[in-house]
Order: sequence, then C-alpha cells, then structure tokens
Amino acid sequence: MSSSGSSGISSGCRGRGGESEKGIPRKCRCGANSMIQTSNTLKNPGRIFYCCLFGSHEEARHLFKWSDISMVEEIEEVENVVEKIQVDVGSLEKGLHDIDVIKAITQVCEKEIAELKAMVFCYEKEIEALRCFKNMVMCGLFMGIGYYFIFA
Repeated sequence: MSSSGSSGISSGCRGRGGESEKGIPRKCRCGANSMIQTSNTLKNPGRIFYCCLFGSHEEARHLFKWSDISMVEEIEEVENVVEKIQVDVGSLEKGLHDIDVIKAITQVCEKEIAELKAMVFCYEKEIEALRCFKNMVMCGLFMGIGYYFIFA
C-alpha cells in the first residue's frame, strides 16, 4: 500500500478471517508484519494508519486500521487491566486483613493453650499427691485390718 492512504476503506482492522482485532495490529492475516503509513487523502490528510505491505485500495482483505482507533482500543484494554488489578489488590488487602485477624485469634488461642497446659500440669501434680494419699490410706487400712486379725 502506498503512503497515499485510502479514504474508502473501513476504519476497522481486517485480518484473521475478517474479524475485527482490538488494539494495535501486529500482523496482517496474510502473515506480513504491519507497517505504519500516513494518509495523504483529502478526507484524512496526515492521519496515521496501520496497513499490510501487500494490501492495496482495491484489495480489502489485507490489514488496514487507523492508528487513533488502535490507540483508543489499547487504552481501553489497559484500563480494563488496571480495573482488574485494582479488584485483585482489594482482594489481597482483604486477605491481608483476614490474615491479621487470624494471627490475633491464633495468639489468643496460644495463650489459652499455655494456660491450659499449666492447669494440666497442676492437676497432674494434685493427682499424683492424691494417689500417694490413697496409697497411704490403703496401707493404713491394710495394716489396721492385719493388726485386727492378728491381735484380735
């Protein structure tokens, strides 16, 4: 395509089966890399467009797309990506907040576990003391019964 441009061709990007591609076109459907040209027509003087090296005004199946339209599409795509990133950041911030809450709950639970371990240790000591007392009572009881049967 010459640098004279084409005022009769649609402003959409034709490529890949005639489907309109968003953003800056990189290749034509024929596989050739896109090139940048400037229109010299009366209808679009100085307007920049992307085209295929092998395209022409008569052959509309090759790439042709105005650069301003491409740039608007690129900016819209970037805005969409930024919005998705902002949503992801919001989710991450909520996740971090949830992690902080879980950490606080974990610290409370760890304190309670430490207190319960201390209580179990104390109760184990008391149980041990009660077992000793039970053994002393049983020993005394057996001695008393034995004394009764032996000396009675």
